Amino acid sequence: MSRIKTAAAIGAVAAFSAYCLVQNRALEADHYTVKCKKLPPSFEGVKILHLSDLHKKRYGDDFNNLINTCGFCDADYIFFTGDLFSRTEEDLKPKLVLMRRLMKLAPVYYVMGNHETDADEKSSALNCKLEEIGVHVLRNTHERIYRGNEYINLYGAELPLECYRADGRGYRGLKSVDVKLLDKLMGTPDPEKCCVLLSHSPFPFKAYAEWGADIVFSGHCHGGVIRLPIVGGLLSPERKFFPEYTRGLYKRYGSTMVVSAGLGKFRLNNPSQLICATLTGK
Repeated sequence: MSRIKTAAAIGAVAAFSAYCLVQNRALEADHYTVKCKKLPPSFEGVKILHLSDLHKKRYGDDFNNLINTCGFCDADYIFFTGDLFSRTEEDLKPKLVLMRRLMKLAPVYYVMGNHETDADEKSSALNCKLEEIGVHVLRNTHERIYRGNEYINLYGAELPLECYRADGRGYRGLKSVDVKLLDKLMGTPDPEKCCVLLSHSPFPFKAYAEWGADIVFSGHCHGGVIRLPIVGGLLSPERKFFPEYTRGLYKRYGSTMVVSAGLGKFRLNNPSQLICATLTGK
């Protein structure tokens, strides 16, 4: 009987290991329609490819599998909302390979996440190279994206590291994000124009909306790492259970937020995700 139990235990472990392997290689493309009443008519139907939280993940040689999947979105613009690399990574050349390949699909706009913010020397060097190849690096700055004579304002928030980790270590007493801080970082947006905000953390959604963001693109939460039926994501990077925003489309406070479950990190019942968001004013 003991041999049968041992064999059953080994089989269960092998099955679970295989399940984990499949789950962590899966890549899902989700399509959302994002509405904004202030969207200029020339932006009707524009497609945004939203990527986030790659970390150390690879998708075949030179990211072939990821690039091939991205190509199906047929995007007009690509938004990358942080954690392009992990703070412990040393060789960042593959990240440039990925961004060059993405640039061939559509213009790329990029904001830093907490891992880049926590590795300032690496991220500064990488940002210079990204700008050299034509990536739009938004560090508490904004750009106008034109289509004909009409435009939207695209802002990129780079939140202080204290918003992610207190004193660079723990997760208690994190710096809060409010309108005052966002005004200090990026200024006040024009309320008459459509304002799109790229910001790594989704948790200050209410502050983003009150600040003036009509549409927000975020990541950070990795889909909650493990997703449970009905309940959703289990854990945030701040070690909090059942975080409010983990994956998908959220409509609150007169604004809409698109949260990517990300591309990297360990996950269960939570496929890596890229998002194709179609903009509409109708």
